[in-house]
Amino acid sequence: MSLSSTIARLVTIAQVYTTTTNFLIFIFGLIGNTLNILVFTKLKLFQNNQCIFYLTIESIININFLTFNFLLRFLTTLYGSDLTQYSSIWCKIKVIISQTLALFALYTICFTTIDQFFSTSYLVNLRKISTLKLARVLIIISFCFSLCHSICFGSFFISKLPADCALTNSILINYYSYFFFPILCGLLPLLISSLVSFFAYRNVRRIIQRQLPVLRRRLDQQLTKFVLIRVIFLVLFVTPIVIYRIYTTKVIINPNDSLRLAIERLVLAIMYSLFSMNYAINFYIFFASSSRYRRQMKYVLTKKCWHYWKQRFSSNRNQIHPLPIPSVCSIEHE
Repeated sequence: MSLSSTIARLVTIAQVYTTTTNFLIFIFGLIGNTLNILVFTKLKLFQNNQCIFYLTIESIININFLTFNFLLRFLTTLYGSDLTQYSSIWCKIKVIISQTLALFALYTICFTTIDQFFSTSYLVNLRKISTLKLARVLIIISFCFSLCHSICFGSFFISKLPADCALTNSILINYYSYFFFPILCGLLPLLISSLVSFFAYRNVRRIIQRQLPVLRRRLDQQLTKFVLIRVIFLVLFVTPIVIYRIYTTKVIINPNDSLRLAIERLVLAIMYSLFSMNYAINFYIFFASSSRYRRQMKYVLTKKCWHYWKQRFSSNRNQIHPLPIPSVCSIEHE
């Protein structure tokens, strides 16, 4: 096999892999995050809980991130090339939106772990910090910071062949290379979420010593388990792209080395697919790790959603009885 055919095959594999994984991650992520939102918002057990509020916001962010990525890939497939290579305006929009959603999601996870640590603490003063009002304020601050940061720095990106978006300012290149990707989007959120979730897990292991209702104790244990498993997968999916970004700052690739560039392209496609899975995996890890969550999901789908639409359909057919309001029941006995 000649060198040119090998390079062409690697490029084709990378393109097919990116298109396929992007579609699958979008479909499964859309379904999973939608089911998460349904369960978190329909169960009385989860209402007015700060941790559930953060998880719901994260699911909404995930849907937006996956949808935006899918649209970008769809447009690239439709037109045969990335439009950001030819339009600096579209390049700036792409960078601003993707960076805003990525930062917002990462630090929402950090806030989730911090809140769970506070809410399960032995110290009364720390537990008092964990409030829904504070959670809403932090979410607003996090979104504003993510958006302002992305607008300030993303506006300096321009379209530049052969790359889709590029920076020309050396100071900003160093900022992205040595701080934004490895620290702000990598080590900092990973370190915060990992350490705090570990301490929250320690709190829950000793929660039986506190005089709490059984229902509250089970809820704290369930949510802390969710947070800990979520952070484990966050580390697994984000660490490779962080390592790759650090690697690219230390290694200079010859632009004339086509084989090396093709290999790098395939590796980068795999790294980005893992990073994107971080936005689609929540429901599936919750579903696989918690029998209680499986019962809760079954209850919401069968007793609330299906029962509601069945009654609505029957009411529309006979037009006799008014549409009954579905009863709000909890599954506290589980």
